[in-house]
Amino acid sequence: MGIRTEGSSGVTGHDVALHAGVSIATVSRALSGNRQMSDELKARVLDSAEALGYQVNLVGRALRKKLTSTFGLVIPDLENPFFSSLAQNVSRSFAQSEVDVLIASADNDVVRELRAVQSFLGRQVDGIVLIPHDEKESRTALENASRLVPTIQFDRFVPGSDVPFVGCDNRFGMKLVAEHIAKHGQVFPEKVFFVGGGQSSSSGRERSSAFMEFMPEANFRDGSFGFSWGQEAARQILSEGHQKGIIACAADVIALGVSSMLISMGRSVPEDFRVIGFDDVGVSFLAHPTLTTVRQPVAEMTSAIGQIISASQASEEFRPLGLFRPALVVRESSPKP
Repeated sequence: MGIRTEGSSGVTGHDVALHAGVSIATVSRALSGNRQMSDELKARVLDSAEALGYQVNLVGRALRKKLTSTFGLVIPDLENPFFSSLAQNVSRSFAQSEVDVLIASADNDVVRELRAVQSFLGRQVDGIVLIPHDEKESRTALENASRLVPTIQFDRFVPGSDVPFVGCDNRFGMKLVAEHIAKHGQVFPEKVFFVGGGQSSSSGRERSSAFMEFMPEANFRDGSFGFSWGQEAARQILSEGHQKGIIACAADVIALGVSSMLISMGRSVPEDFRVIGFDDVGVSFLAHPTLTTVRQPVAEMTSAIGQIISASQASEEFRPLGLFRPALVVRESSPKP
């Protein structure tokens, strides 16, 4: 009697082998995808598995391989379209592999963030990718993860940590914005505003400090990474009597809030106010007029995450990666002078 490799549906690998007219070893190779075999033979096995309703027993496979082929992605907030888009891009980068991406939202709460990390560790994921909610208070969650599994910081980081980081060069991105604004000096000599996203995250702090370094005369106001904060910031600017200006924002979601409020209050973008965002990920394509913004190199960053995860699963050494440089995308909200 052959070995009965049972799937979660109750149908066994032996059943699939009999149906396909192959050996149980051939079934194992076809379903694992770890060894080369002819397309015709692999298709025959997969067709039989589908016809019988065979489902691979992932728990059993994990016990045999000592790998679950999963990693956990913890993001600060699923309601923020930027983070939702990042999660989508990370998941998409593993679509052709055997690795499954499990996603949890911290809902902008470090207690929930820590719980998500502990939950993933309890499920014995092979690694964790963490977008820290707070650059100070997220340290506990980051250290708990990195002690037990390969861990990557993504988009945001905890200062002083030696956990590998994959992210955007925020300072360079703000340099691009400042250079773009400077070119408007002769044709649009109006007041410059910067609407920040708060100081609790590394991305918020870096973008604010970099912009004010390059444009120290700008009118600075700080809040959070949110659409409603962008609306409030625009309302403040108008209530102070400003009739024209250039408004740079720490994120597209803020810029969208700014533009919507300006337009609803009877101002024109870009004739009265020019608006600039940062990210070009998520809902930026919904902007009207289309949004000038800094585009994060998301494809390159998620590819780097995939390389690190793959290296860790193969027990290979990996080193921390440098920052990825973004690019300025000029559109209708702040056209070239």
